[in-house]
Formats: sequence, C-alpha cells, structure tokens
Amino acid sequence: MKSIKHWKTRVCLIALLLLSFQQLVCAQLPTADLRQIKPFAAAAGKTVELSILGSNLDDASELRFSHPGITAKPVMLPADDIYPEPRRQDSRFEVSVAKDVPPGIYEVRAVSYFGLSTARPFVVAPADSREIDETGNHDSRETAQAVEVNSTVTGSVPARGIDWYRFQARGGQRVLVELIAERVDSRLDGQIVVYDSEGREITRNRDWFGRDPFLELQSEQDQEYFLAISDILYRGGSEHFYRLNISDRPHIDFVFPPAGEPGSRNVYTVYGRNLPGGSLGNAVSLNGQKLESIEVEIQLPEVATPPASFQPWKPRQGILNGHEFQLEHSNTVNIGFATAPVIRESVSPKIQTVSVPVEIAGQFNEPHEEDVYQFQATKGKTYCIEVIADRMKSKVDPYLEVFQITKTKAGEVTRKKVAENDDLPSFFSADNKDAINFDTVDAAASFTAKEAGLYEVVVLNQFGGGSPAHLYRLAIREPTPDFQLLASTERTLPTNRTGYSVTPLLRRGANWGVRIVAPRQDGFTGEIVVTAEGLPPGVTAKPLVLSGKTDRGLLVLSADSTAKRWAGEFKIVGKAQINNKQEVREARFASLIWGHIFSDAIRVRSRLTTRIPLAINEDEAAPVEIIPTEEKVWTVGLNQKLEIPIQLKDTGTRKGSLTIEPNELFGMLRRPPTVNIGEKETEGTLVIDFKPNGNFKIEPGQYQFALMGVGVTQYRHNVPASNAAAAEVKRLEALVSTIKSDIETTNATAEKSKSAEQVKQNADRLKRAETALTQATTRANSAEKKATPADSKFAAWSKLITVNVTPPSENK
Repeated sequence: MKSIKHWKTRVCLIALLLLSFQQLVCAQLPTADLRQIKPFAAAAGKTVELSILGSNLDDASELRFSHPGITAKPVMLPADDIYPEPRRQDSRFEVSVAKDVPPGIYEVRAVSYFGLSTARPFVVAPADSREIDETGNHDSRETAQAVEVNSTVTGSVPARGIDWYRFQARGGQRVLVELIAERVDSRLDGQIVVYDSEGREITRNRDWFGRDPFLELQSEQDQEYFLAISDILYRGGSEHFYRLNISDRPHIDFVFPPAGEPGSRNVYTVYGRNLPGGSLGNAVSLNGQKLESIEVEIQLPEVATPPASFQPWKPRQGILNGHEFQLEHSNTVNIGFATAPVIRESVSPKIQTVSVPVEIAGQFNEPHEEDVYQFQATKGKTYCIEVIADRMKSKVDPYLEVFQITKTKAGEVTRKKVAENDDLPSFFSADNKDAINFDTVDAAASFTAKEAGLYEVVVLNQFGGGSPAHLYRLAIREPTPDFQLLASTERTLPTNRTGYSVTPLLRRGANWGVRIVAPRQDGFTGEIVVTAEGLPPGVTAKPLVLSGKTDRGLLVLSADSTAKRWAGEFKIVGKAQINNKQEVREARFASLIWGHIFSDAIRVRSRLTTRIPLAINEDEAAPVEIIPTEEKVWTVGLNQKLEIPIQLKDTGTRKGSLTIEPNELFGMLRRPPTVNIGEKETEGTLVIDFKPNGNFKIEPGQYQFALMGVGVTQYRHNVPASNAAAAEVKRLEALVSTIKSDIETTNATAEKSKSAEQVKQNADRLKRAETALTQATTRANSAEKKATPADSKFAAWSKLITVNVTPPSENK
C-alpha cells in the first residue's frame, strides 16, 4: 500500500510540473510547433489524408516535406450558397507520395501565421509494403491482433496499457521484430516481450537502436508467437506511437572495419541476419544469436561528408562523416571516413604494435576488456589520439590513457602516464541555459613527445559490456586540424530549467540568435568565419568569427522594416584556412524533440534536422530593439571593465524592466552581469568585468557576442485572424438578413403552386446560414479573446558586438 501511495504522489507531482511547464511555454511569444501528424507514414505511390496537431498552427496553409516527391494540399470544403469560396477543412491535408520516392524517413513542417513549424518525421514505406493499422481491442493475450510476417503495424500504446499481437512463423524461419518509436519522434520508450502459445515468456528486449527494441525469433518447428508492446514506465497516449516491423528481410548488424579512407575501395565484412549470400562461417554471435556474414567490396566517395539523410540520433552522432550502405532491401548503416590508413585489431599478441599514422578498427569482444597498442614516437612531435565509438552509435564509453614506456639498464619496464581523457569537451552551458545535447562520451588526447621511444595507448569501455558489435575506431596521428559546424535554436526562458524546441520567427525589427557550435579537431585554433546564405530580402546576418580556442558563438539574424512574410530554409556555412587551403563546412541544424522540464537530465532527446528553417511575420513587430549606442570594435584590457551604453527602441507594449546580459560571450560560464532598464526608460549601461575568475575564464583575444534581454510585453495573438473572424460574422449577418428579406418577398409574390417548395428551400438555407453564423460568432469570440492584450514573456537580442581583449598592462 505504501508503494501505491508513493506512486500516486509522484504522478501528482509530475502532473503539476507538466502543468507549470505548459503555462510557462504559453507565456512566450508564439511560434509554430508541430507536435504530431496522423498518420505519419505512407507507401510510395500512395495518397493519404492526414491531420496535424500542435500549438500556434493558426491558418496552417501548407505542408512542406524534405523530399520533392512528397506533396500536400489542404483538404477543402466545396463552395456553396452559404460559403462562396472553398474553405480549408480543419487541419487536414491530402498527401501524395510519388512512386520513385526511396523508402526512408523524411521530415515535414507546417506553414502557418506563426511561420515554419518544428519538424516531424514522415515515413515512406516501400510500394509493396504490407501496411496495417492497429484495430479493435487487443489489450490482452486473448484478444491479440493477428498479423503476418513481413507486415508493418502502425499503432499507439494507451496509458497503463499493453498492445498485443500474434503471428505464425514457419520452422527455421528467421523472424526479426523491430519497434520504431524514438526514431520517429515518439515519446514511447518501448519494450517488446515475446510469449509462446502456452503463455511462457521466450525473450524480451529494449534499447537496441537507441531506446527502440529489436529481437530475433527462430524455432525448428512452426510456432505461434505473441508480442506484448508497452512503454517501460507504462506511459501512453496519442504521442506514444510506433511502427512494428515483423519480417524475414535482410538486416545488417554491423560492418567491419567500420571505416575506410576517402576514395578507397576495400573489402568489408558485413554481419547480420537473412543476408543475401551470407553464411554462418565466421561463427560470430550477438546476444546468443548467430550472425551471418558476407564480404563486400565497397567504394567510398573521394570527399568525406556527413550522411545527407534523416538522422534520428544525437547531433554529434548524426554529423559524423559517413557513407550510407545497404544490401538489397536491408537497413542502412554508415561506413565512416578514416583520417589515416586503417588496420584491424589483432587477436594476439595482447599488445599490438602499430605504425603511425594509423586508424585501428577495434572491438571489445568481451566484457571489461582492455585493448593495448604501442608505437614509436619521435622527439618533439605532437601526437593526437582519438577514439570514435559513441559517435558511431556503438554502446561504448571509451576511456583513453597514454603512457611512455622506458626500460632501465637493469631491464625493468616503467610506465609514465603522459595523457588521458574520459570525454570530449562539453557544450552544455554551466548555467543550464541550453538543453540541446551536443556532447559525446568519446575520448581524445594529445601529447608532445619529450623523448623519442616507445609509447603505449590503452583503451577500455567504461560501460563494461562486450560483444563483436562493441566497435570502436582508434586514430593515432600527428595533428590533422579540422572542424565541424552545428546550429540550433531553443526557447529562451529566465528559469533556466526548461528546454523547448523553437523555429526562428522574425517579427519586424527583430533580431534572433542562432547558437553555433564548432567542435575543433586536433587543437585547431584558426579563425572560423560563419555566415548565413540564402536569406530572404530584408534579413541580414553579420558574420560570426570564432577566433583561437572559441568553439561556440551566436549568429544573429536581423529583420528590417522591409522584410515581408516568408517561410523557407537557408544555409549556415563556416570557412577556415587549414594548411593554406580554404575549407568549407555546412552547418547541420539541431533541435529538441519535445519540451522538457529539468533540461540537463540525461534522457533529454536532441537530433539533427535536414534543413535550417526560418520565417518572417510582417504583421507583428518586435516588442523592443536592443541597440548599443556605438557600432564599433570595442577594446578592453584583461582585468579591466568594459562599459557598453545601450539604447532601447520600444513599441510601447513593454511592461516592467528589461533585464539585459551578454549572451554567448566565450568563457563566461555562469552569473553574467546584467543591467535592468525600467519600463519608461530607454537607456542603460552594461558593465562587464574582464577579470578572469571561476565564472569567467577569459584570455586575450577577439570575441563576439550579443546582448540578450528578457522582459514582459502586452501581446495580442494573431490580430489578423480576429479581424477576419469578425468580418466573417458581419458577412453572415448580412447573408441571414438577405435570406430573411428574400423569404418575405417570396411569400408575398410567389405563385401558390411554387410557394411551398420555395418556402421550404428558403427556410433550409436560412437555417444553414444561422448555424454558420452561430459557429462563426463562436470562432470570432474566441479569436477576439486571444487577441486581447495579455502579458507574455519574450527574449530579444542585439546585433553582434565585437570586443578585443588585450593583455594586461605591464605597469599594472
């Protein structure tokens, strides 16, 4: 009984937190958020009708897909004697998938009054796919829904419920059962439990592909299986949707080696199940199941780039350079691009000697395994050692140690640690003001050899697991400078404890800060110049320059008074000089999947989107513009204070003080300085102390940042919609009046033989017009209520500010 009370208390607490979160979200200037599409899949060559759900999707007029072969048009109600023009039917669209659209996951966004929405996955199934919807009551083994092998079921798990399915498999048939949920932005953290016809549990699985389960079933005899699908915490509802694949099609578990040099053509071993031409000759097993293998010659492209397709994984996993590969109709896997010649880990001897530069394709075949490699280093040279495992979705948390190996005259071997690393640097801000996960648990270290001789690299898996699929790539090389580029936006809140996805929406006179993250490789400290390309007329962005060690910043988009309504995509690119050659990297955009309380929790989900969205709303103006009084390069000495005078351009709707602080000033970890500018004031001065301390790790150099202000404004929601709704009421009032007048005229002039029929027709038309008027009045009242001025929190940015921090004066 105690546990039940405790459970109820926790549920109530969670409900209160969610309510608070929803209220907090609603208190922001609105942007379009697409939360769900129903259905979220269609076969190639098919047309389906779907509906969209979300917030701030007012006047949704378009759906835009990431593949040109997927098109949509609104479902329209025909014109009639009440409505002279066709009308959109709720939020429903007719979506057509061309026959030549390759099977896979694509993205869709809605275009509404509040701009381009957040993106949601849309699945295109093969043209011959057997697609089934869950039907009826199947919440018990006795009522399990019958399906066939090589079918895909689309469904959703109810709260505190289980979905049951049953299917018949032939003796010897290798059946693979896969649940796709996390990979299509479902809230479901799914598990599959399998029972036989007698009700005995056979196996279960969760967290195979991220949070999605996968398992294999095989029996010597014909067998009926029962599948129980649920959330691990028995949560459920319409947002806990899934696709359940039951098939005997080819499936690739992994490819070895997992990487090759760009432009190379090599033989790779593909491991999996139901592989065309595969055999069990290599005697490799995974979770007790024997894997087939086949050797395949694969040509890698000359240029290393990230996969262009939809990547449902963490941003640092999705942006890892890789070549997509599949066998016939199998799943797709990525083969990485190595930065040095690739060799395979040897089973013996225990310590493997390698020549540098090298990339070692390794496996933690057994739990708690340590792999050891030795190489000869040259005195004075710098060596970079990098482990890639988490970024290629291997269930490995690598730890890296480097030792100098020496021998005494007596022959005694000594090991001196010269470098070690657990994780690559984190991109989470120390003050919890961001929630998107740009981190990885991969490791990298570097050292300069003070003496020539033998050095040893030790790699271990801190998760402790082991299997042939626990892959890693270990690169040992001299510095190979490079960088990656990621961009993101998320809702800015003063509470600092909530993460929420948002798509940039520029109102007139607004600035919007897009966060830029640029992971640098092998100590690269060159300038990275970040620019925006393909912006619409009236929108500009000052280039962001990331200098020295700076690996993050803000690209500020600015809309002037000439910017017109627009919704589309643009590009963000970074350029740098590396080895006397200009290198260009196109940024990938990252987004939160759902809103989250406690945004620094480990289970917050982030992923890449295929395009960078932007929209302009010309009907609304920014509540305030933050403008430094001087547009110049500011200069301040280390240990000195910088005063930045600020002017505000208000629209007259702001309430209370506007709190302004520096945003994305590199090295400022927490508790940034602020200035409060009162409701009736338009000027203030922000003072930044450039004295290094525990919260501000600043060095001499050039930096760029923006000023960010958080305040409250009197906001009117979608005034054009309110005006249009009021105009529609007036039109229908006039129509009702006209119909009544026509009825009176008809009654007075019509012949008796025609009078009864005309009276009936007029009465019917009047009834329909009055019903339409009642409905329109309800909509108009609702729109007017929404458009009534109400307090709303908002965030505003200045344009980029550049500051040179000079070394401290010697006489001070």
